[in-house]
Amino acid sequence: MKLKLVIVICFLFCQNNFAQKATQAQIEEVKQELSTFKRDWSKKVPFDDERFGIIQLSSSLNLEFPGMEKVKKAVAEEKWELVEKELLSYFKDKYKNKTPKVGKLFPRDIERSESALNHYFRGNGDTHPLIYRGENINWISSAYHEGKEIKDREWLFQYLRLTWWDALGKAYVFHKDDAYFHEWQYEMVDISKDILPITDSTPWHIRRGMETYNRTTQLRVVFPYFIENEKFDSKTLLYFLSSFYAQAEHIRTKYAKKGNHLLGELINVFENGIYFPEFKKSEEWKQDAITKIPERMFIEIFSDGMNNEFVFSYHSMYMDIFSKAYVAFKKYGYENNLPKAYRERLQKMTDIYMHQMFPDNTISQFGDSWKHRNPAKTYGKMVSRFDSDAPYKDFISSRGKKGNAPTVTSVAYPESGFYFFRSNWTKDAVYMSMKNNPGYSWHSQYDNGNFELYAYGRNLMNDSGSYTYESSDPKIQDLRKWFKSSKVHQTLTLDNKNSKHDTEHVFWKKSDDLTCLVNDNQSYDNLKHRRTTLFIENKYFLIYDQAIGDAEGKVDVHFQLVPSKIAFNKRKLSVATKFGTGANLIVKSFPTDGKVAMNREDGWISYKILKKSKRPAWSYSLMKEDSTNEVSFLTALLPYKENEQPYKIKASVEKKGDKLCFKMKVDKKKYRIILDIKNQEVELIKK
Repeated sequence: MKLKLVIVICFLFCQNNFAQKATQAQIEEVKQELSTFKRDWSKKVPFDDERFGIIQLSSSLNLEFPGMEKVKKAVAEEKWELVEKELLSYFKDKYKNKTPKVGKLFPRDIERSESALNHYFRGNGDTHPLIYRGENINWISSAYHEGKEIKDREWLFQYLRLTWWDALGKAYVFHKDDAYFHEWQYEMVDISKDILPITDSTPWHIRRGMETYNRTTQLRVVFPYFIENEKFDSKTLLYFLSSFYAQAEHIRTKYAKKGNHLLGELINVFENGIYFPEFKKSEEWKQDAITKIPERMFIEIFSDGMNNEFVFSYHSMYMDIFSKAYVAFKKYGYENNLPKAYRERLQKMTDIYMHQMFPDNTISQFGDSWKHRNPAKTYGKMVSRFDSDAPYKDFISSRGKKGNAPTVTSVAYPESGFYFFRSNWTKDAVYMSMKNNPGYSWHSQYDNGNFELYAYGRNLMNDSGSYTYESSDPKIQDLRKWFKSSKVHQTLTLDNKNSKHDTEHVFWKKSDDLTCLVNDNQSYDNLKHRRTTLFIENKYFLIYDQAIGDAEGKVDVHFQLVPSKIAFNKRKLSVATKFGTGANLIVKSFPTDGKVAMNREDGWISYKILKKSKRPAWSYSLMKEDSTNEVSFLTALLPYKENEQPYKIKASVEKKGDKLCFKMKVDKKKYRIILDIKNQEVELIKK
């Protein structure tokens, strides 16, 4: 009863909210447009119409398909009105009593369906407000808000995916109101007339494969909602099937070369063939995916399970596509097309995704990634598709409420260049994710050596984020470049220039009270960055950065915190967070090569598109002469629980032949670490 009341209240609120957004003039314009559309509907499509006519459509149908006998006979006799009638009858019979059940509408469904009735739509999620697109909907041109053009290119891309159609279908079934059907019918016909045929001269935001396959997905999704409506007539079906077929074929002519775009296109083309086997091309559609998806698994995914775009928000998309294919191939009899190694690599994909999860159920924000996700839910959903008995599925998906925790805490993925330091699998853990990727993708940033730090229930040092993808606004383009640049990540730079991705995994060893990682990145032609990271007693980090080579210039190691109040102490080379309750962090540098300069820097962080917040940022700097082969920095990171602040902190490093000897003292506790890279050994001595 309470749930129903909430839904009703939300529905009434949303109705009122959208009524306020839409002016009375706009409401009347849309009503008149729909009235004219419905009045002239029966005159819309001649039999020989080149785009939507029954003669053209019937040539694309497999008339030998079981159930299509009457359609085939009418085509042979060229009784085109009868062909339309029999084709409609076939599909209505096929979907009879198969209308999806809708027990409730979520707020998102309500907003999308109600706003669509007045031709108000969203493009790039909730980054921008609802936009009125006219009584005769503008599917092509830029959007405007308060007289200003929205220059975020993602707006048009995502607008052209028609993501609200599913909500219109649900609202139609839930409310039993034809208004939702008529709005969808109008939109489906209107966009089909405006964008088809799709040619090389069609705007990119319309002809791109990702947008096209999303539109065919929406057509598939809404069909069962509306097909049984008595007003879903033969002309509606002509537009629907013609539009679906033209776009399904277009995807195949413009396959992306690689990456998540190509995989999304392939799995969608497969599903198109499964859902509409009545088309002659349906077998070809399926064969595209059956052949190419197994191949792509071993091209797009490293053998350690990570995607080669190096971004974890996109990793969930890769897992979704490859696991969907696994299920679909088994369900429809194509299991033999999957090599044994396919499932093994799928398992590794979910393993690395599990290890990159933060204790607060967010993801690593490296590259074009967005931190606030729900990886536990995603992991559970993906693993369930191919391994319902996975050993840690219940624990991870329930966020520790059920099942057994993984036995592995810290883990290295040297092939793809990701490393995860973890004290335990509780929400109170100390956790660091670090990257040193062997390549670069469009979604990457110039940030090898970068890391994020979480401890005792709080994010302390997060990646800067990406702020935006693309824009026609030069100022926004400059901000994207800024967020991608090396100097705004927790890594080493030379004269603040962007670094390269040229890596070597040197050393990794884990024990109960020490995890040691050594990585190289040839950041510049004549300067290598070696970063040694020591995770001591599962609570402290000591980071040793070496800049090696004959380069000259200003060498910096950069650090950034989450938005917070801080104590900035140049004399002591330290920064400390000042949260009133909960965990805090001390970052302190210990000079190893002359006098280290400490400088505040511009700090911004972005957790949502086109939104950024100020945050503390600084660097430790040294000038390097070409005659000096190496300069180095030693930095301690000490997160601590409330009321457990360490007061006396000392650290040093000394070279002894091929060995490095680190010393650190935290209050009365002393640590001595001897690292022998040549012999791949490390030892921790505690006093």
